[in-house]
This record gives sequence, C-alpha cells and structure tokens, in this order.
Amino acid sequence: MTSSGRIFFSIVIVSLNGEKVLPVCLDAVFRTKWEDFEVILVDNGSTDNTAKIAQERYPLVKLIQAPRNLGFAGGNNLGIREARGEFVILLNDDTEVNPLWLEALSKFARKNTDAGILGCKLLYPDGKTIQHAGGWIEPNGLTHHKGYGEEDKGQFDKEEECEYVTGAAFAIKRQVIQKIGLLDSGYFPIYFEEIDYCVRAKKAGFNILYVPDAVVIHHESRTTDRYSPGFLFKYHKNRLRFLFRNKSLGELFKAAKHEVKWLIQNKPRDTYRPLFKAWLVVLPRAPVLLFRRIF
Repeated sequence: MTSSGRIFFSIVIVSLNGEKVLPVCLDAVFRTKWEDFEVILVDNGSTDNTAKIAQERYPLVKLIQAPRNLGFAGGNNLGIREARGEFVILLNDDTEVNPLWLEALSKFARKNTDAGILGCKLLYPDGKTIQHAGGWIEPNGLTHHKGYGEEDKGQFDKEEECEYVTGAAFAIKRQVIQKIGLLDSGYFPIYFEEIDYCVRAKKAGFNILYVPDAVVIHHESRTTDRYSPGFLFKYHKNRLRFLFRNKSLGELFKAAKHEVKWLIQNKPRDTYRPLFKAWLVVLPRAPVLLFRRIF
C-alpha cells in the first residue's frame, strides 16, 4: 500500500514470442487511470524481439529474461518473486485492459477484505461477446467459463464468489502468496495452474471473487481449435493431475463416475486418443500425486 492508502499493484506479464501482441497489451496498461502500479515482464525464452521491444519502447517495465520456456506457472513465478505489490496481477500478453480496471479492482478489494483472488470480466475483441465471467468446475475437473459466447447485456454484472477465475487476468492478494506459496510449475506448459491455485487458496480460507467492473479484452481467437489433439492432451493431462493433487479418495471415486458418464454422453469431437494418452502419462504417477502430494 502506498503512503496515500491506495493499493499498489504489481502487474506480471509473461510473454513467449509475443512481439506482435505485447505492444497492444503494454500500451493499454500504461493508459490505466491509476498511478500506483509496476509492470514486470518475463520474457519466457522468446526467440523473437520481445525483449528488445520492452527495453527500447517501455523503459518503465522491469524485464526478466528466463533461460528457457518455463511454462505459464514457472514464468509467472519469476515475476511474482520480484513483485512488490499488495496485489500481484497475472496478465496475459494478448490482453487489452480497460483504463479503469485497476480502480475497479481496488474499490472491490477495499470493500471485501476477505478476498484472496480477484478475476476480471473478459470479452472477445468485438467488445460485446463474453469469454469469462467467473468459472466453475465439474466433479471430474472439467472447467467452464460463465457466460462463454454470450452477448454482454449486463447479465453478469453482479460481483460474486466463484470456484475459480481465469489466469488471463488474475489478481492475487499478497497474503495468499505468503500463505500458500507460488503457482505449481508441475502444470507444464499450461492449463490448470490458476484453477489449482484458486482451490488451494479457498482451502486456506480465502475467497475467490469475480469483479465485473474490471473489464479486459482478450485477443485469444474465438476460432482457436480447442479440440485439436495437442490442446486436448495438455488440457486432460493437467486436469487429471489437478484431480490427484487436490481431491480426496471419496472425491476421486465421484470424479471417476462422472468421467464415465461424460465419456458416454459427450465423446470428444476428434477421437479419444489425446485423453487416453493423458491417462497413460498421469495414472502411473497417481500414487505419488495422491499420497505425497508432490510431483
């Protein structure tokens, strides 16, 4: 917190070969109508001009260069270790924030002192289609964004508690980091890091809250093939890892029943192969994940 009593934010942006999207992200961040923040950019093993752009065009940015791609969690952990803010915000490099987003987060955090993690309303580039308004998790770990694909007509403008918020714009209170530590880098290279972190924070007594007035445009394409073998394998591998890392034996039994029902009713659009491959990778490690809770 600054001497004026205002919240000081640390914004951590991890970029891997993001030279085409990073300027849009950083330009928007520096248009923010809030003075008390720092920006930490983690160049996550890029082979393009990401670092050069940051150094030459954004002198206020603190640049950290990773020796290689550490994944979403590993890259963000580098930035979190250097962050000084009362809240640390993980922000994707393909986002474009509204100028009032930090004001909205600050106002909400001051009213809700038990809030541990805050999420934003994410819209697609048309500015009217919702990508994320909070998230929920099925018993077998499948994840969903509230409002996904709907036109934003204010139907998700209520602040509310939820099971998780997306890591594309993810604000973590300092006390959460101090109590539960960093993101789990075992979810390499990506997916389920923020979900795991929200579940851990909730178990530690913190609330996970969605803040609709903190609006962020996410330039992730709506046509991204979320049924490609590569996506499905990474998603399901980390989904299964999440289950074994966080669920009791009773909850795992319930998850298995839900999984069978899901497979019968909703066969993946391509084939079962990525899912079976994920099972083959994770299941041999299940005893370690379940009983020792380490990878």
